[in-house]
Amino acid sequence: MRKTIFLMALILAGSMTVSAQRPSIPDLEQNIKDLNTIDPDVGKYFPRWRIMEADLKTKLALYFRSVGVPVKTSDTMTVTASFDKGNGEHQDILQIRAGSYPGSELNSRQAVESALGVDLYQQILNRKYAHTEIPPAKPITKTGADRVPSVFYPTNAKQFVAISAFRQAVQIGTTGARLEHLLGSDEVGYPFWSGGQGKALIDYPIIRQENAELRSDGVPDPFKFSLGVGYRLKFGAPDQSPVTDLFLPRRLNSAIGPKAIVRAEYRLPQLNDLGIGFYTELPFNKQTSSEGVRGNDEVVWVRDSILTTRPAVPIRTAFFLRTVTQGNLFWENWFDNYEHYVRFSLGMSYQEFAVGALRVGENWLDPDGVTTRFVDERGVVQQGPDASPPGLADNVEYRGLVHPTEVQDWLYAKIEYLNQSDFPFGVSAQLSNRNLLLSGFVPVVPNWLFLQAKYSTALLRSEPVPWEQKTFIVISPVLRFMLE
Repeated sequence: MRKTIFLMALILAGSMTVSAQRPSIPDLEQNIKDLNTIDPDVGKYFPRWRIMEADLKTKLALYFRSVGVPVKTSDTMTVTASFDKGNGEHQDILQIRAGSYPGSELNSRQAVESALGVDLYQQILNRKYAHTEIPPAKPITKTGADRVPSVFYPTNAKQFVAISAFRQAVQIGTTGARLEHLLGSDEVGYPFWSGGQGKALIDYPIIRQENAELRSDGVPDPFKFSLGVGYRLKFGAPDQSPVTDLFLPRRLNSAIGPKAIVRAEYRLPQLNDLGIGFYTELPFNKQTSSEGVRGNDEVVWVRDSILTTRPAVPIRTAFFLRTVTQGNLFWENWFDNYEHYVRFSLGMSYQEFAVGALRVGENWLDPDGVTTRFVDERGVVQQGPDASPPGLADNVEYRGLVHPTEVQDWLYAKIEYLNQSDFPFGVSAQLSNRNLLLSGFVPVVPNWLFLQAKYSTALLRSEPVPWEQKTFIVISPVLRFMLE
């Protein structure tokens, strides 16, 4: 009897246990969904990339909207693929995610091909379009997107070309070497032609970041060096061409001869977020009392007069940016999985401006462009022969130098911020030479067309000096092409 009761109890308990563990229909549906969905904690170890091509994002958004999912072209669209085994087996797309809406995923190759077609599947997989690679996560270590101090230097291309009114750059190969041409003297707050000069530079990393793990985290090269030449601009003068009507004309000239330009950036060992920056531009020609120069179609000037003579002599005074030397200590860091980059720089800046009078031979040229004058041995002002051709001087007589004399003249400070999300933009503010320079860019067409603006104004003084505009604004599109 006891055995019978025990056996019946055991059977009843077993039936209750089986009944309690029986899965419901929603549980079964969730299990099926889990089998066809990539766990986010696992997917981050697979090859992934963000789609940046506007046309392709539009096609994906149209598909999802056709099935009732409100995906927009501005949403982040991410592709997760299988590993490339390298033995002839092709990769497969494991998942396409568009935004974070319910149902905004396509999981498995079969699902993608069924929804989008074989041709579009292969197009997405081949990656022959604008995209941003997402580095795979490393087990036990935290990682994220590349640390890139500027979106103008893409990291997923071996070659690239960037073109704007301010700057043109070309990078070829994987050495990190870059050729650049720049307009302006941003270092002292004079962007575009307001700085009076152009620069041609080659930028090269002297000490490469050899640690592969640090490089994958985006730690920059410890020592970068740029060497080049500067030259005087021949455009941007008032009434010179219709282009000058777009922006305020320049009032400053670069040194008459070429300049040597050196830029270096060194990050302290074991402290990659701290570093030292250095920049200098020095004229090849040693300054003398006078220097030969071509006419006023190249040299911009202002009306002035020599007051030490009787009567005063009206002249054309020109200003020349000769020397710039800067040194700074900077701190930089990345936040929120490397989507936000900030940099603070603080240092000193020395800039030297030469003041000169335009002459024809030994005679000062009048602002009217024809009359010339000189002072004879008795100290009397005499009129010389008329300038021929009118308005053209052939040399400049230097009458003085302007260089830092107060603490504010020496101060250099700069703040930079970069957002590296799917809508990358950047802004910076620089104080140098008592000038505030604001700069920023935003994307127009993802990954290849940007809009950049620069604004400068005198600061820490009541009025701008004669070679400065009160404010100077310039806007330019930036085209960027990447080649694999």
